[in-house]
Amino acid sequence: MKKRFSCALLGLALMIGLSGHALAAENVTAPVVVDGVEQTNFHATLYGDTTYTSFYGVTLALRPDAVITWENNQLVARADDFTMYARIGTNFLVINDRYLYIPDGVKVDDTGDTLVPTRVLATALGASIGWDGAVTYTSGGTPLSSGSTYYDAATVDLLARVITHESGNQPLAGKIAVGNVILNRVASPSFPNTVAEVLSQPNQFPGATSCEPNSESILAAKLCLEGAMEAPGAYWFNGAGISCWASNNKSHIVTIGGHSFYG
Repeated sequence: MKKRFSCALLGLALMIGLSGHALAAENVTAPVVVDGVEQTNFHATLYGDTTYTSFYGVTLALRPDAVITWENNQLVARADDFTMYARIGTNFLVINDRYLYIPDGVKVDDTGDTLVPTRVLATALGASIGWDGAVTYTSGGTPLSSGSTYYDAATVDLLARVITHESGNQPLAGKIAVGNVILNRVASPSFPNTVAEVLSQPNQFPGATSCEPNSESILAAKLCLEGAMEAPGAYWFNGAGISCWASNNKSHIVTIGGHSFYG
C-alpha cells in the first residue's frame, strides 16, 4: 500500500509539472520506463513537488549513441546533434548552448548519481513524458536547436542590461523575476510588442540599457527567454516594503530578495 501511494503521489507531481506547488513530499520513488523498457539501474525521485531522474541513465537510454564523461566537476553528454551538461547545485541544464531553468537545482543522490527534473531532460532531448504507474519517456523528437539560432542577440543584451541595472545584486530568482516583468509586458496587449519598445517607454526604466550586463544577468535573460518564470502575471516591481503606485493599486504577486512584484 505504501509503495502504491508513493507512486501515485509522484505521478500526480509529474502531471502538475514544474510550476505546480501542490505537494511537498521528499524521497518518494517510482520506476522509469524508456521506450517501453523499464530501467533497472535508476528510478525517479520526488523532491518537493518536482520529479527528478538520472541525467546519466535517461540520456543513455534515450540516446545510446551518446558518450557521457565527467569533466570540470560536471557530467557532459555528447552525440552528433547535441552537447549537454549538468553541474550539481546549479539552477540550470545546458544543451547546445541553450539554458533550461531548474529552480531547485541539479541534485545528487546517495549513490553519487546526478539528478535533473524529468521534464527538463525530456525537453532538452526532444522526448515526450508521461505517467502510467511509472515515469515514461518516449523518444522520437530532436534535441533543442543551438543557442546561436534560438536566441536573438539584441534581445538577450537588452534584457541582460535591464536585469543588471534593476537587480544586479539580487539572487538569480530575483533577476529572472525582473526579466519576467519585461517579457510579460511584451506579451500583454496593454504594453508595446517588443523588449526594446517596452524599455523605451517614458519613466519606466531610465538608464537601464546603458548598464553593462553581468554574467548572471545574461544567464537570467536566456533562462527567461526559455520560459523560466518566477513572477507570473507581474507587470510592475519596486523595492520590497516601499510604497508605490503598483503596491497601492495592484495585487502583490511575490517578493523575492529586495523586490516585490505586482500584477
